[in-house]
Amino acid sequence: MLSSKIFFIIVQVLLFYAAMKDNLSDAVPLALIVCDTVITDAATGKKTLVGIFNAIGAQKFPHVVPQLSIFASLTNLEGETEIKIRMIAGNSATVLELPAKVPFRNLLDAPEIVFNLQNLRFPAPGTFELQLLARDEVIASRLLVVSEMKAQPGQNKPQQ
Repeated sequence: MLSSKIFFIIVQVLLFYAAMKDNLSDAVPLALIVCDTVITDAATGKKTLVGIFNAIGAQKFPHVVPQLSIFASLTNLEGETEIKIRMIAGNSATVLELPAKVPFRNLLDAPEIVFNLQNLRFPAPGTFELQLLARDEVIASRLLVVSEMKAQPGQNKPQQ
């Protein structure tokens, strides 16, 4: 026989699930993070984000970033759902758009999605908007600032 405390918890979870089901179209973003790389532990599946940043400095343009990862997580969706990462330049031009089909087992599921980019080219300094989309609707965004840095004296000397 269930204790009243356990029964109360089960009822609360079911009510929460029913309330979320009424808002099925409202995806809930949990994370949108830019970093150097994401390491996934083979045994546990846990992810480590290495080198988190929101700005890039370059001495010359065009500037190519050899490797960059985008970590995203969202919830309140069900079934296989199309997720996209989109980067928009300050002039509203789309720099990149990366789609992914992500399975959601239920509304409480919160999959972690990693987009690995290679050789991302920035033609000039500027502010770029990174967007997370679910079902073609922007649910989260953040800015990535790419700026010109002047070389420091002695920075280009060969190391001894």
